[in-house]
Amino acid sequence: MKRLKASVLALCIILPICGCNTVTNVSETAVSTSFAEPSGATIVLPVVTPLPTESSEIFETTTDESQVLRRQTIESLLADEYEEVLRIDNTDEEFIRACYSAYEQTDPSEYEIRFLTDLLSDGYTRDDLRMLFKNDDGFLEECLSFDLSFDPSRAFTDYSADPYGFMADLPSGDHLTPIGDFIPDPVSLQMLYEAMDDLTYNYSFMLLDINTGRGLMYNIDEIYYTASSIKGPFAASFACQAPDAAAGWEGTIRSMLENSDNEAYRVLNDTYHRVYIQQWAEQIGLDPVPFGWKYPHIAVRQMAALWYRSFEFFEQDEFGAEVGTWFENPSYSLIHSELADQFVTRSKAGWLVDEDPDHTTTIDAGIVYADNGPYIVVIMSRVPSNIEPLRPLMQALAQVHSQM
Repeated sequence: MKRLKASVLALCIILPICGCNTVTNVSETAVSTSFAEPSGATIVLPVVTPLPTESSEIFETTTDESQVLRRQTIESLLADEYEEVLRIDNTDEEFIRACYSAYEQTDPSEYEIRFLTDLLSDGYTRDDLRMLFKNDDGFLEECLSFDLSFDPSRAFTDYSADPYGFMADLPSGDHLTPIGDFIPDPVSLQMLYEAMDDLTYNYSFMLLDINTGRGLMYNIDEIYYTASSIKGPFAASFACQAPDAAAGWEGTIRSMLENSDNEAYRVLNDTYHRVYIQQWAEQIGLDPVPFGWKYPHIAVRQMAALWYRSFEFFEQDEFGAEVGTWFENPSYSLIHSELADQFVTRSKAGWLVDEDPDHTTTIDAGIVYADNGPYIVVIMSRVPSNIEPLRPLMQALAQVHSQM
């Protein structure tokens, strides 16, 4: 979590000078002296000369003492001797406030309290919360500033050896949940909760930083009708496993991706059916059965795994690098419309409303190649064929990642 941290030290020194009462307020920015005259009037004179040597020594001593105390606190936290700092008999909110005070030297916002309280209600323990703080980059940097090093418990984000197993094992709570040892900053959390609270339809999402495995997720196992959003993974799986054939269909595939051309998708389905996307699903540990349908019903968890596989294809295969560019100019995509002026984005949206309520859907999914690292974002909803209600959510997720 990123915050602006500041500490202001102040010292009050009273010295007898020439029979007058002199009060000197010493701080990092200003010093002033006041003289009480016999008549009772008070004259305040600003002092702009350097502090006396004696005052400087007192100031430095005070600073040193505060640093010593802070180091002692950190040593206790690292040694898990935290009962003296974080009382275990506190209420949940008191415990959360104590964590922010001990680890971050700050007070939490209402949104940070909400985020962590919800985690406790979803089954997180207080030790789990402590590990989120303990593994935070800001706390690690502070430890290093005191020459205190330790091996952080980064098991949550050690996903590179088996990213698909990692995604398959992610918990599915009832609230906003971190992926990895990650607590969003208060500004991002406020944006995110306000966007979530304003939505009146069911929705789900995942943000996953590809380099670190950190992110956020919500309601990732609710099933949605994919509509045209499935055309993205369908095209990538086809190009990956049948590159020569896909190269011959480039114009058709591009029309399907850029214009969401249903006729182009129909022709490719009639020719190749769903063989390649089913093979991909099986290779990465997903149930291939739903992908036997032209427009399957799946959840955010499965869609995110398919886009991770697409990222691998785009990055690790020569033809994949070319195919990746086919995804960069969709005519209708929340991800593209929000972020393509800043970063390369590759995405495919889907939307529909008809007489079958199970087909009411608006979805967008893809990859954002942000300056601080690429990430996968999937938003699925029952919003009836309209991306605009989801725009504040996309903006909030982009803000979250910008602060990671």
